[in-house]
Amino acid sequence: MIFHQKNTILFKAVFLFIAGMVLCHFEGIAQKGKAKDPVTVNILPYNKKARFNKKFPVKYKIQFVNNLKDPQEGTLVYTVFDNTNQEILENSLDVRINAKKTLVSNFEVPIVKEGNYTIKMRIELTNFNSNFDGSFAYIGPPRKSKDRKPEITQEPIVNTPPLNWSKDNLSGVAGRQSLSADEIKDAPAPEETESTEEEGEMIIKLIPSKKDGVFYDGEKIKYSVSIANKYKVRQDGTFTAIVETELGETVSSTQVKLKIAKKGKKSFQIEIPKPKTEGVYNLRAATNTSTYDDTARYAFGFNIGKIKTPYYLPPDFDEYWQTAMSDLAKVDPQYKISRDEEHSTKYHDVYRVEMKGIDEFPFYGYLSIPKLKGKYPVIIGFGGYKKEVMPLLFDEFISFSVNVRGIDKKYEKDFNPDNIEQIMLKVEDKDAYVYKGIYMDCVRAVEFVYAHGHMGMDLNRVLAFGGSQGATMGLITAALMPDKINAVIASNPVFADWKNSFAVGKNKRELAFPSDAIVRYLRDNPDFTEEQMLETFNYFDLQNFMPKVKCPVLYAVGLQDEFIAPGSAIAAYNKLPFDALSKSELFIFPDLGHEIPVYHNSFIGIWFNEKAVSKKKR
Repeated sequence: MIFHQKNTILFKAVFLFIAGMVLCHFEGIAQKGKAKDPVTVNILPYNKKARFNKKFPVKYKIQFVNNLKDPQEGTLVYTVFDNTNQEILENSLDVRINAKKTLVSNFEVPIVKEGNYTIKMRIELTNFNSNFDGSFAYIGPPRKSKDRKPEITQEPIVNTPPLNWSKDNLSGVAGRQSLSADEIKDAPAPEETESTEEEGEMIIKLIPSKKDGVFYDGEKIKYSVSIANKYKVRQDGTFTAIVETELGETVSSTQVKLKIAKKGKKSFQIEIPKPKTEGVYNLRAATNTSTYDDTARYAFGFNIGKIKTPYYLPPDFDEYWQTAMSDLAKVDPQYKISRDEEHSTKYHDVYRVEMKGIDEFPFYGYLSIPKLKGKYPVIIGFGGYKKEVMPLLFDEFISFSVNVRGIDKKYEKDFNPDNIEQIMLKVEDKDAYVYKGIYMDCVRAVEFVYAHGHMGMDLNRVLAFGGSQGATMGLITAALMPDKINAVIASNPVFADWKNSFAVGKNKRELAFPSDAIVRYLRDNPDFTEEQMLETFNYFDLQNFMPKVKCPVLYAVGLQDEFIAPGSAIAAYNKLPFDALSKSELFIFPDLGHEIPVYHNSFIGIWFNEKAVSKKKR
């Protein structure tokens, strides 16, 4: 039983030593449901007084008790407001509780700015609807001693783009972070005295012997397993670890017999037989006992440095993109720079930048410049699928948040008059396919930066970053402009090795984006075949660009990513040329899907600073 949190973590905390003070309690949190209630929900902050800080981020524990014979599915949506009642963010969690089961999990609210906040929650399940209102505070010292004041300042929080872009960043809503029951490592234990663990549950944990879940020849693939029996009766049964390929083919099965006393616990180790070939493997952990039946999903990598996939490289690939670059050069960008008073702050000037790309189609971005005069490295941020990127404020960098065509609602009818799913827009013609224009918008954005060095930009230190589609755009831009980008930070890139990734996606029990969108399009357009679609996609496949990336790359992959086959994402990384690969870093997160953990932001911060120190060689 798993939660997925939409939207993502603000990583500005890597750079700004900001915190804040928050007071929080929920009106109605104490509504502990009676046993006869069909569904009950309890929500508690991890700190009884709901005061959080940098060490203990804003986090809540939530318990769903489903007393019905049917599973409950739906969403929990929470909205955060500052003390001026301005909406700061809205996140959503997908919820599923099996019949007659209890789900206990937690979720983190990505607030890193000191202040007082209000949070409103709306829960909508199959047979249950409810609302919860409360407040909380984030406390900590201001970033500079001269800014210390007895009361919290009212400087507005600026939304930063998420690094973990997920289905809704790929389909227009928000990102997700996987959370599982009792995943509490970096927050204080709840201070309430009552236990939130209900009787009648089995708490199962699997921990790989290697934190990143990646194993190599000469290493044993081991997992530590602990199973706690919360029932008042003994549990007899089995625990089975089933290993499958990404395409669902069974590789091995390891079973352990279970006898667990009432209120008892059993811990043991299992060793997984080594797969015959390198790859990413899914692990289904099935626990079947007297009164409990559930399956959890895990993943691990084996010899991932050897994962290779065919290129499917069109013979005129280079010529195609040279022509696209030439076509872009013929278009007058018509740069228009206007100060954005709404997003400018005491420390930063923010400008809205409008320009035209290929086919003279307009798009825009936000340029953020520290007010302190000087030369600054430049960070170019690319956004997720159909997701607007708001201004990024850094003290040590100038940033340019790029919103490619398809983002500006003002041009929505011109961009997509028939409201076709964007990824399939004009897919029948490679020369008209939507991503030709999108990738050329990314190139034009870099050209804008290089045309405006007089605004304080150090053009010898230019970095690109993004998550999901934004990661892919950053990498492809670096491939098309290899002498313009110092480094790329790419978290959970998508659209790599389309042939294999689509085969994996459409083989799953529940289709996720983009596979579901592709399947629908092919079904509704029977004269257009999968083979024809892949012929177009091959011109835009990330893996075909990777050998042309010359700069270092910080690359992150979740081994349970539902929007791209993780093996395909890793294979794309392996296609970097040796000089770039030797300076790059690959981070693997075995328990996560299309997201990165909070702590990975510290590595991103280090990369921002380290890679901005060294200047490009001309």
